[in-house]
Amino acid sequence: MNENLITVQQLPVILYERIESVGQEIDKRIAALELDKQLVTEETKKSVKETRAMLNKELKDFEEQRKRIKEQVAAPYVAFEKAYNTFIKERYEKAEGILKVKIDEFDNRLKADKEARIKAYFAELCQANNIDFLPFERLGLKINTTTIDKNLQDLTNGYIDNVVKSLEFIDSLNETAEYKAEILTEYKQTLDVTSAMRNAQYRKQQREYELQRLEAQKARAAQAKEAAEAKEVTPLQAPEEVKREERIEKKEEEPATEEVIQTSFTVQGTYEQLKALKAYIISNNIKIL
Repeated sequence: MNENLITVQQLPVILYERIESVGQEIDKRIAALELDKQLVTEETKKSVKETRAMLNKELKDFEEQRKRIKEQVAAPYVAFEKAYNTFIKERYEKAEGILKVKIDEFDNRLKADKEARIKAYFAELCQANNIDFLPFERLGLKINTTTIDKNLQDLTNGYIDNVVKSLEFIDSLNETAEYKAEILTEYKQTLDVTSAMRNAQYRKQQREYELQRLEAQKARAAQAKEAAEAKEVTPLQAPEEVKREERIEKKEEEPATEEVIQTSFTVQGTYEQLKALKAYIISNNIKIL
């Protein structure tokens, strides 16, 4: 049907026998200008620009002839290509597009059916192994029209086997039920036993540290409260005023060799009590450092 449908009855004829001789004439004219020897100065700049403008004008005239010939030669092809696209190419592309849609729809049905079968197989395995937290999408299976059900089932078996082994390992740990539950919760998120144990251990250590810190904080608060209550029960009493004569007598009675001791202490009381204490210290010739 397509043999000799499109033929060229007459090749375009472009007459350009003189083009070589014209090129030689151009060479002679340009050589006569001695462009390499021309110097551009303030006196010669105008003349050089005029020469350049002349050459550009001549080239522009030749370019317009070339473009006109190209348009004349291309015009029949442009008309032919438009007709070809309308009556040949577009019809084939439309038919091919219709068939492609039908093929894609069929392939999508095959893929959906295959995915439904593998999902059902996956659900049976999960139910048989008491796995209720694993979505089918976590398997990451690549299902298309060329994949074989047996291969997909083998991949599913391997995935479920790994999950079962991980669950058995977590259950076999010599840990409290609470701690194992924490590891299991983490595993359900990552499906990585090592990562789950590491994260659970970290949280356990952080929890123990916080508990110890809170207990120590409570103990310090209780000690501070007891100390405050004890001071309120036994307030500091002001010493009785001692007569000067008695102080002198006591001073004379003190042995001359008595050792002087330096110490420091903190007191708590009212302003009047502290004032009386200071008077007592001064009256007893006690040095305040």
